[in-house]
Amino acid sequence: MLETFLNATFTALGVGGAYLANGYFWNWLYRYRTSQDETFFFPAVDGWRLAIHRYRPDGAVRGLPVILCHGMGSNRYVFDSPGAPSLAVFLRERGRDVWVAELRGSGMSDRPGLFFSDVPYSWGFDDHLESDLPRIIGRVLELTGAPAAHWIGHSMGGMLIEAYLARHDAPPVASATAVGSPADFSKMSFQALLVLARLRTFLWLTPFPPMPFNGRLVLPIAHSMPRWLLGLFHPPNIDPRVSREIVALSSELLTSRKLWMDFGRFVADKKLASAEGSPYLENLSESRVPLMVVAGSCDMMAPADSVTAACLPGPHKGERRCLIMGRESGCAEEYGHMDLLVGLRSEQEVYPHLLEWIEKHDGRRDSLAE
Repeated sequence: MLETFLNATFTALGVGGAYLANGYFWNWLYRYRTSQDETFFFPAVDGWRLAIHRYRPDGAVRGLPVILCHGMGSNRYVFDSPGAPSLAVFLRERGRDVWVAELRGSGMSDRPGLFFSDVPYSWGFDDHLESDLPRIIGRVLELTGAPAAHWIGHSMGGMLIEAYLARHDAPPVASATAVGSPADFSKMSFQALLVLARLRTFLWLTPFPPMPFNGRLVLPIAHSMPRWLLGLFHPPNIDPRVSREIVALSSELLTSRKLWMDFGRFVADKKLASAEGSPYLENLSESRVPLMVVAGSCDMMAPADSVTAACLPGPHKGERRCLIMGRESGCAEEYGHMDLLVGLRSEQEVYPHLLEWIEKHDGRRDSLAE
């Protein structure tokens, strides 16, 4: 009996150790320093330390600063990865003062350690919305002296700015862009997300969500996996090496159970709302801040109709624009979730729309400064 127990225990420890080691091995293998010029650290209102990375243009700065914000469990690598199109570098080369933000628990901001940690494992959507986002915008404006900034958010980074605009009458935001950001969860049908909704109770039993570690297990074959199983990108539109690097670098291994459970609630309840049931985007149509949403035609994580719901129906007090990137809109290939930023043709087909939008609304600086 004792021998059986010991064998089972050591087997479980060995499998668990290999599981954890595999995750950290891929992070080590693809380690890469992003090409920011400066990194600034500052506290959020509740004491967490946040990081923002500045990409300075070589010549004169054009227009207002641009903040780039990643999605859930991600980090700065979605905007600056080795060998992949880099939105941060693209904008910097065109004279923009670019600031890549990392939310709590991500990248170089405070984040938990596997065995020893000075920060809690638990934070949610509201912590990002109420504490991180206002401090990030405020810090960029302090450092630049600008009256407002543009915000480009991917996935949850876009959801956050939409919710922020819905809550504030006159925020210091010149324009907002949400890329692959679901606004209507009643239109979500991706099976992996539906499973997440059913596993919310199970997450309470784990020290950390296992999903990022599971992603590392399939990393060598990530590019060839069916879209319905992985769902991060449309394989024909991303280099296989880049797809592996994105899985290895841009997804945090240790993430918050509470944040995953928030998204599980969004999917289960079929609405983007707080735990009390208050819709985050209820007053978005009242915002005068120009908002552009960009969807991928084959995005399974954020279907196009769930993304464009942020602009429809009207009327809206501020300018709204919806783009669906795919062959029907003139693109050479369909677009998924991550390849909107790091796809084979993102720099030629997606980035120019983002640049044109912020350039169009640089003129709002005068009215915001008054």
